[in-house]
Amino acid sequence: MRVPLLGAVVLLLAAAVAVALVPAGIGLDRRVTNEMRRVAVEDLGRAPMILKDRNSAQIEALSMHAMTVASTEGLEVAMLQGRRDVVEQLARAAAATYGEDPVVISPEGEAIVGPSPGPEGLAELRRAGGWAQYVWYAGAPRAVGLAAIGRDGAWSGAAGSMTTVGEELAGTLAGLARSDVTVLGPDDTVVATTLDVTVALELGRATSLGEGTPETPDVDALLLGEEEYWVAQGELPGAGRVVFSRSVSEELAALPGVRRSYAVAGMVTLLLALGVGAVVAVLMLRPVRGLAVAADRMSAGDFSAPVPDSQVEEVERLGAAFRAMRDALRHRLTELGEANEALEERQQRLTTLQAELIRQDRLASSARMAAELAHEIRNPVANVRNCLEIVRRGLPEASEGSRFADMAIDELLRMHELAENLLDLHRPGEAGGRVCDAADVAGQVATLAGVGGHPIAVRVGATDDGTLRAAIPADPLKQILFNLVTNAGEAGGAEATVDIVVSRRSHTVRIDVLDEGPGISEDELDRIFDPFFTTKGAVTGIGLGLFVAEGLARRYGGRIEGANRPGRGGARFTVEVPAADETAGPAPEERET
Repeated sequence: MRVPLLGAVVLLLAAAVAVALVPAGIGLDRRVTNEMRRVAVEDLGRAPMILKDRNSAQIEALSMHAMTVASTEGLEVAMLQGRRDVVEQLARAAAATYGEDPVVISPEGEAIVGPSPGPEGLAELRRAGGWAQYVWYAGAPRAVGLAAIGRDGAWSGAAGSMTTVGEELAGTLAGLARSDVTVLGPDDTVVATTLDVTVALELGRATSLGEGTPETPDVDALLLGEEEYWVAQGELPGAGRVVFSRSVSEELAALPGVRRSYAVAGMVTLLLALGVGAVVAVLMLRPVRGLAVAADRMSAGDFSAPVPDSQVEEVERLGAAFRAMRDALRHRLTELGEANEALEERQQRLTTLQAELIRQDRLASSARMAAELAHEIRNPVANVRNCLEIVRRGLPEASEGSRFADMAIDELLRMHELAENLLDLHRPGEAGGRVCDAADVAGQVATLAGVGGHPIAVRVGATDDGTLRAAIPADPLKQILFNLVTNAGEAGGAEATVDIVVSRRSHTVRIDVLDEGPGISEDELDRIFDPFFTTKGAVTGIGLGLFVAEGLARRYGGRIEGANRPGRGGARFTVEVPAADETAGPAPEERET
């Protein structure tokens, strides 16, 4: 199913925004949740320290209150007189000024009013003159402070005050620790709590310290039913403990609202992104659609369709590239049409040339046969003439036999002259002089090799600086190159290509003929220029082509070398002939071979 580009761009943008927002939202939610948990737990972990500081402040305050109560005027006298009712009255009045209850200990160590400090507390009172501590008294934890009654170290009992630890302490600690507080007695009974009593009892049982367990500031997570709590606890030494708790669901109650804010912000961001993406896509798609229309019209042969401009740099570059491509294609099509016309003309010329070559080939065959016949006739004619010369010398002058012998000798001479004329008529001449352009000759050989019954593909490469004139007539050089190209074509096969490379080497012109055949074996390299040596077999060759070519090269002061191409298959034949200077005269007479 094909999707419009605008829809694809919008969908892609929506997917990209979603992929970016969803992980970010999940990560942010986790981070906020973890941060809220961390802050709540760290805050709750400080609650036991708050309790400890308040305990210290409470004990210190009771110690000071106890000193005030113990120094009440008349209290020591009444204690020494045994008037306990007066002692109680005076102590109660003094403690009432602090909103506390009195505590009185007799000189014998008995509790007259309030709890007894016990043996250790009495010993501390006698030794230090004061004692303050939490105690469990009358079903509730009490903070008690006592000071010794008497002067100059004399022991006359002790007096002080006490306060009950309960709802007031729970409320105060709940405000300071920002948590729910449950005050428990030594037997884990609930003394006071800011929670539901049932929940407080369950927390008390779940966090029971046990006898002798020290105060711990650690925060634990407890699951009571379906509700999870964070709890920390501290001691009221000798009177119970305090459990601080926070409901996890209440602490994280703000998360749903935060998550809704995430969702709303994400939706707004997505909508804005889609809107911006749609506008950008429309701005981009207008010129792209124009390009598509121009491409369709160009495929139908119409190169005049307008290409719209764009404010987007990349799209504008694409449009410019399309215009350049279209103009180049139009130009190439024009050139191709012209090339096709030229090719047709060349094909016609090639057909004419091929017919001419076929005619010349037939003439050359006839000429070769005539030359061979003339050669074979010339020798017997010369022998017969020699015999007649001998017979003529034995005949008398002016005799009829002498006359007929002279006539026969004249006829034989005429036949010999006719044979010589026939040979001269078909012997290669030197039309065009003794200097030729090697590159032109190579091009002619390439043309000739490409036509006929077994055409050979030939590529010619040459420098074009006017220095490729060779001191050899064109016909001998053409014959040399044609023999080499024919051999190269036969070695490479029907699909192979033969390369002719013409170059200048100091005082010589060098022509390399390269083929793509199997090459020449090492044991045959020294014999390739021998007469009648061939690797083609008696049916296809007689072994005179390279011999004749090498002889022609030597005849004009040149040479031919054969070797295998290094690094790849094929053979290379190199022809070197003397170079002809532009100001030099005709080449010297060729030597007879």
